[in-house]
Amino acid sequence: MTNTPDWNKTQIAKVAFAVVGILISALLIGLRFIPAEGCGPSQEERQLLQTLNNLDEVISHGGYVKEVQMKLDGEDDDVYGYEAEIVNEQGVPIGRLRGGRVAGFGTMKPRFLWYKTPGVPEEWPQRNDRRGRRR
Repeated sequence: MTNTPDWNKTQIAKVAFAVVGILISALLIGLRFIPAEGCGPSQEERQLLQTLNNLDEVISHGGYVKEVQMKLDGEDDDVYGYEAEIVNEQGVPIGRLRGGRVAGFGTMKPRFLWYKTPGVPEEWPQRNDRRGRRR
């Protein structure tokens, strides 16, 4: 005959409590490595998309903005530039827009570049120095 340990209720409870404690600790440590926001656009990007798609000029041309490229300059996370392509209901690019935004505050009115031929992207024209020379 083999010797089998004789377990009483207190020993079983201690082992069960230890196993549950280890599992809870592992779960809490694992949750630390899961990103808080997940995938997809941030709240700031969704707000910007909604603002751009509600602009009268975009609506009057029959277009909408599907996605925005944010241009963070590294100096201040709250102020950034953006650029987006405007497409029509068939998904053909009809223009681009470019502007800036202050996070949590507001969006500056963007500059628009409407393509002469839909689907044929164009480059932004050179801007003249409107401010003049700085001293």
